[in-house]
Amino acid sequence: MFLYIGCTLLLASVSILDTSLGEVVFRCPSCAAERQAGCPERRTPCAELVREPGCGCCPVCARQEGETCGVYTARCSTGLRCYPKPGSEVPLQELVQGHGRCGRINDGESKGSKENGADSAEFLDHSEVSLTDAIPEGRKTNGQRNEAKDLAVIRLRQTEQERQMSKGPKQPHTPEVSKRTRLKPSLCQKQLDQVLEKISMMHIHDEKGPLEFLYTMHMPNCDKQGLYNLKQCKMSVNGQRGECWCVSPSTGKPIPNSPVMRGDPECNLYYNENEDPVPQK
Repeated sequence: MFLYIGCTLLLASVSILDTSLGEVVFRCPSCAAERQAGCPERRTPCAELVREPGCGCCPVCARQEGETCGVYTARCSTGLRCYPKPGSEVPLQELVQGHGRCGRINDGESKGSKENGADSAEFLDHSEVSLTDAIPEGRKTNGQRNEAKDLAVIRLRQTEQERQMSKGPKQPHTPEVSKRTRLKPSLCQKQLDQVLEKISMMHIHDEKGPLEFLYTMHMPNCDKQGLYNLKQCKMSVNGQRGECWCVSPSTGKPIPNSPVMRGDPECNLYYNENEDPVPQK
């Protein structure tokens, strides 16, 4: 679900990717007039309008420098990109969970991406999205889909993340240290890991290619504490906004009597914190 397309989708370049893979580019389909006509009227002014996340057709306010960003948020403003924290061991996961920050694009960034390695992971805010490292000098891309190559990128990314997470300073093996260092993953984190695992195991099923199946998968939207965000949404496909619904932060189950709609269901109106105690970690 997280490899998106065109007007900004996912993202990330990780150091282990061999530059011989070149660049994999995807484009969103154009928006028909009837799609744009159905967009809600904007109530607040924006410094810049961009297409909504995924391949939706409605305009939203672009995120400004220093604001949080990620897969589920609006794109960063012109001249900015969404970056994970410098040196992060799980940059892809940070961007999926919306923990990135909009920052200015460095002039020599594309040239230095091959040297910078893991710090080059990013959420691209252009009409085209590269899923690998920068194109080697002197090499051009024709923008055609290469889905087998893209799946290889996903698998390599996940393998590298797991390898990096397995590293770390060696500490004495004592019950106290083990208890401190082993954090029990939340339900949302477990579900997210399961989706990423499914994607990493994908094969090309037919002539459509595996990316057709990514859109059918729901990647949970977790907050910084590992709980479910109140609003969960499906990807926008073919210019049509994905459905959104409200869930319990602790269980991820739909909130009774809350709407399912292609827009903002205003989940705060249906959530009662007293009826949904947050589990202790």
